[in-house]
Amino acid sequence: MKRFHLIAIVFLAISTLLVPVRSAVAQELCVRVSRANLRAGPGTDNKKTWEVYQFMPFTQIDIKGDWYKVRDVDGDEHWIFKNLVDPKLQCVTIKAERANIRKGPGTNYEMWFTVEKYTSFKKIGAEGKWVKVEYEGEVMWIFNSLTWP
Repeated sequence: MKRFHLIAIVFLAISTLLVPVRSAVAQELCVRVSRANLRAGPGTDNKKTWEVYQFMPFTQIDIKGDWYKVRDVDGDEHWIFKNLVDPKLQCVTIKAERANIRKGPGTNYEMWFTVEKYTSFKKIGAEGKWVKVEYEGEVMWIFNSLTWP
């Protein structure tokens, strides 16, 4: 019986070593600074993969020290320094090639202007299928299916 317990303990110890440990829980992050560099790895000595602007959203998928591994609107993965993002901010980016920005939540509202893919905004609310955003102090609306996340 003692031999069985010893084998069970050894098996349990080995099985816990085989389970991958995730150091971060997926969460939405928003770039809080005017510009931020994304990297191929956790550190400034890694190649820059993309330069983004304020309010670009990401999904955090891992963490290593002071660096977050993130996934972007296209599903690509990068690393960003933790002080450049804020999980409390809400933001969206345009995932379609173009999107109309409107003065209210519906197509019956006047179209203000059109933006291109990757234009990002601070999200301040939603109404039905419309996202309420703010840009340079102005409130505007975007159809939800044109934004990410």
